[in-house]
Amino acid sequence: MSSIFIANPFPNGYTWTITSKLGHIIKEAENRYGERDKSYTILGVEFNQDGHPRIWYPGNRKDVVIQISLSCINDLNRAVFQVSHEIIHCLSPTGIKSANQLEEGLANLYSIEYTKQNGHGIWTASDTKYTDATKLVEQLLNIDSDIIKKARNIQPTISKIDKEILKQANSLVPADLAEKLTERF
Repeated sequence: MSSIFIANPFPNGYTWTITSKLGHIIKEAENRYGERDKSYTILGVEFNQDGHPRIWYPGNRKDVVIQISLSCINDLNRAVFQVSHEIIHCLSPTGIKSANQLEEGLANLYSIEYTKQNGHGIWTASDTKYTDATKLVEQLLNIDSDIIKKARNIQPTISKIDKEILKQANSLVPADLAEKLTERF
């Protein structure tokens, strides 16, 4: 049986699994958007049965688990799409559900770009809440492709970035865009 967790021998190593891809997904996200908060430990990837990918904070130990849907069990491409979305939440975890439009839009955009650029197909979220947030983030990144890093230098937690911080990071950000991006998702 094929699985996203089974590594098969390959010349000079093994085939990719979701575990080995996780390291690359993290590194690419950090390169684009700044280092993750290393006070949290990413324990790995597991399946949940409700079909909704998420991060989960087991116990009170600053641990993070990435949960993906069972539909990924034999589909590495789908798993990479879901994990690359959730890894954005792992850059600045809070221990609670607290994402704003900026964080969810960035997570969706990163998952779309990562899967496409790394040969895992073309994926997108079907929920318009995510696609609307993604469009807002694209507008922001068209103004300044490094604004996420700049804003995180002021406020490292993405969900806590407010409109003043976005304007401080780049004064060209329109007030209405900053307002929309910093609303709760």
